[in-house]
Amino acid sequence: MHNFITKFRKILEITKQFAGNLVNEKGNVCRPDPVPKFSDLEVIALSSTMEAFGIDSENLLFNRLEKECPEAFPTLISRHQFNNSRCSIQAQSKELGTSHMAIQAVQKEN
Repeated sequence: MHNFITKFRKILEITKQFAGNLVNEKGNVCRPDPVPKFSDLEVIALSSTMEAFGIDSENLLFNRLEKECPEAFPTLISRHQFNNSRCSIQAQSKELGTSHMAIQAVQKEN
């Protein structure tokens, strides 16, 4: 999981660089919903990291993150909230092209 966390952080930084004015200072897409504790950019980065590592099971990933390294994601949301957030920011995620960038970033280092 250490490698996953390292790559997540790198992908999050790439996502922040490309986000520009699509997100506010906390990394969230402007919308009327309550402010999430796990930012929209973190949701995009986690989703991209999962894709880059070929992880298909959100259930497995969330269980491992909660059991093996809870300190790495102190504000981790539930799988249900993660899916809701990912669906609501899907257009912005595609606009950023983060999945493609994430996979390239991870593959270049391996």
